[in-house]
Amino acid sequence: MSPTPDARREAAAMGVIGAAHFVSHFYHLVLPPLFVLIHQALGISYAQLGVVMTTYFFATLLTQVPIGLLVDRIGAKLVLTFGLALHGGAVVAAGMAPSFEMLLVAFFVGGVANSVFHPADFSILSASVAEERHGRAFATHTFTGSIGYALAPLTMAGLAYEFGWQTALIIAGSLGLICAVIVTFAWPLLSDDASASRNKPAREKTTWRFMLSRPMLLFFFFYVVTSASGTGMTNFAPVALTAIYGIEITLATKILTVFLIAAILGSLPGGWVAEKTNRENLLIIISFLIMAICLAVIGTGIIGLWAVFCGMALAGFLRGFYNASRDILVRRAAPQGRVGAAFGFVTLGYTIGQGCMPVVYGWFMDQGSGKAVFLIAAAFAILAVFTVILPFRKRSGATH
Repeated sequence: MSPTPDARREAAAMGVIGAAHFVSHFYHLVLPPLFVLIHQALGISYAQLGVVMTTYFFATLLTQVPIGLLVDRIGAKLVLTFGLALHGGAVVAAGMAPSFEMLLVAFFVGGVANSVFHPADFSILSASVAEERHGRAFATHTFTGSIGYALAPLTMAGLAYEFGWQTALIIAGSLGLICAVIVTFAWPLLSDDASASRNKPAREKTTWRFMLSRPMLLFFFFYVVTSASGTGMTNFAPVALTAIYGIEITLATKILTVFLIAAILGSLPGGWVAEKTNRENLLIIISFLIMAICLAVIGTGIIGLWAVFCGMALAGFLRGFYNASRDILVRRAAPQGRVGAAFGFVTLGYTIGQGCMPVVYGWFMDQGSGKAVFLIAAAFAILAVFTVILPFRKRSGATH
């Protein structure tokens, strides 16, 4: 049986938005693989390069909520297209930057553009895909973004080796520009959550009240603690494992790679299971309980390396598995026409956790406590469970 026109349209929408999300995550890691070359070519210190990355994410933090409101006001398709073009142009400009100051400006602009993706993506997916298939839509969104993370370091290193760091950035920037053109041509296939209620002034007057409501504040806190937990793994797991188990950094990095690949593999089945159940909150609780146990046991240092590999693989799989359930709950809590504001607000929590916790994890590593990295990450996973277990259960039960 051939796919129906609606099914083809939904698949096209998931593909287009997935491509945009791939580009956004690819750009998160477009600069770090080039640090050594930029340091040598422009005489920029590594501390200054760190400032560039901090500025990038700080710009996203500042503009995340306003962009979410803008998505609901003027429509997600226009905001997403402009964001892709601006982000791509900023990366191209970075490739032409002759100094630290110009590089800083380019990545500040890129950070502003980076804030469009989650509000716009989820607004479009929510309206373009039938609700009973939101699980697979949101899972595909997570999957493509994770692929962007995974491919960026190797791709940028390879391009820099062949053509130099400047050309590598210009080529990477063109990816966003091309994707902006693709999204523009795909506009007829994409629906917009804001369009159905864009002419209702009462909606805008109550948007801030909605974002500061108890459910949305709980979602915001959930994003903060889950980001705080994940940041420990993605940034400090290799050095923590070398301190705990006395292994080489190359082996520790391979263990982290297993964790990241498992997260990619967990995202799609997580979306399928989320579609088959009306207890998304229970899936999240189970995922984080098991994840917390895995991280805590690894942090004790009492298990063998094969067990560490298995524990990290299971924790990574669950890290990808729960995402679709989380996104469905946020979407369900957002009234029509406010999906952009909802995801803009909760994603701000993710950015805060991502930005604040590296300092804490780094301090413990400076004290020689690799175990603390895993134990703190496990503690934040438990906090996520407590965030879900009571208030989310009541809210989910009311909607089913």
